[in-house]
Amino acid sequence: MGFTLRELARRVGVSHAAPYRHYADKRALLTALAAEGAHRLADAVDAALTAAGSDLRARFLAAAHAYVRFAIDHPGYFQAIFSADTDLNDPALVNGRDRSLGLLYRYIAEAQAAGYFGEGEALSYVIPVFAMHQGLAVLAMSGAFAPLGVLDIRAASDLAHGRLLDGLTRAAEAKGEKRTKA
Repeated sequence: MGFTLRELARRVGVSHAAPYRHYADKRALLTALAAEGAHRLADAVDAALTAAGSDLRARFLAAAHAYVRFAIDHPGYFQAIFSADTDLNDPALVNGRDRSLGLLYRYIAEAQAAGYFGEGEALSYVIPVFAMHQGLAVLAMSGAFAPLGVLDIRAASDLAHGRLLDGLTRAAEAKGEKRTKA
C-alpha cells in the first residue's frame, strides 16, 4: 500500500509525528487496520448468515454476497486484510482472521452434518469457497463486471457462488454420498 505515515498525517491534518504516538510504523498501522477490517468482515458475514435463516443454500449465497459487498464498500479494510505489509502473526489480526474463517468452517461443518456437502476434510471446501469469494470481490472492486453488462453485483455473486455450490453439492452426489435438500 503506497503511502507514508507522514503523508497520512498531512491528509488528516495532524503533525507528521502524530501517527507515531499510536503506531510504531506503517506496518503497525496496516496491521491494526487489517485486524479491525477482519472483525468487520466477520460481523458482516455473520449478520448475513443469521438473516438468511436456516436454508443452507440461502445462507451460503447471503454470506458470499456479504463478503463481496464488504470488499466494495470498504476497499481500504479489504486491501489491508490481505496486504503482505502486515504482521501476519499479530494476535489481533490472527483473531480477526480466525473469526472470519471460523464462520466458513462452521458453515461447512453444518452443511456436512446435514448431508448437503459430502464428507471429507473441511479444507477441501474452504479453498474453493475462499477463492471464489476473493476472486469475485476483487473483480467487483475493480469494476471488471461493468464491461460485461453486469451491474447487479448481488446477481453476479449469486450466479457465480450458486454454480460453485452446485458443483460442491453435486460432487458429493457423484461420489455416491448422501445429499439432502436443506
